[in-house]
Amino acid sequence: MTTQLQQKARLEIVTLNPVYGVNYNKGYIGFTYDGTNPVGRGIAYFTKWDKMSNIYATHALIVTGENTCIEANAGTNMVEENPLYPYFEPSNCQIFFRKPKDLTDEIAERIVEILKPEVGKKYDYKLILAHAFSGSLPGQILSLLSRQKIKKLLSEALNCPDKWICSELAAYALDEQPEYRDIGVLINPNSTINPQKLFEDDLIFQAWENQVAAKFKDLITGTTVIA
Repeated sequence: MTTQLQQKARLEIVTLNPVYGVNYNKGYIGFTYDGTNPVGRGIAYFTKWDKMSNIYATHALIVTGENTCIEANAGTNMVEENPLYPYFEPSNCQIFFRKPKDLTDEIAERIVEILKPEVGKKYDYKLILAHAFSGSLPGQILSLLSRQKIKKLLSEALNCPDKWICSELAAYALDEQPEYRDIGVLINPNSTINPQKLFEDDLIFQAWENQVAAKFKDLITGTTVIA
């Protein structure tokens, strides 16, 4: 019996300026990581089991325009449409954008439209607790022993249909489109999907050219984007 170990891929980082319509656009999913933020570090710890590259993804948002996004914000306890520029400015914050495969203007518009009724709804703190437990060592052991059933049961039990966490919202926006429904990680309930797991999915998102992550530097020091 041969056991194959999946190695984490290291991505080369190069520099490039953020240009709307070129390396990010409406319908893209943005993934952020702030290593100075205790919440970000905590999410990185609990989602490390799903990390397949040298990139951390601890928050997900959906691009709705050149400087706008829709996101489930734990800090304000709400789903909001917010400016993107705060993610571009801090040198300690990285933002990566991934383009859904075969994305068209029409699909992008549908992704945005499906989210508009969710703006103003509350953040799902109970679901975050479920994710935190699932990402702990005891939670991982139980998930392995139960073939992931415990993780799904816990997330579904604590999930509130009228509340959202960031990655659940992004997964929902994609899963509601016929082009992406039940593809890759979306075969699982949206409530079980964390930012890292969604970020790593190459069945949903267009492959990175030469497996290179593009990094903003000239205009936005320390901020990263994948086009």
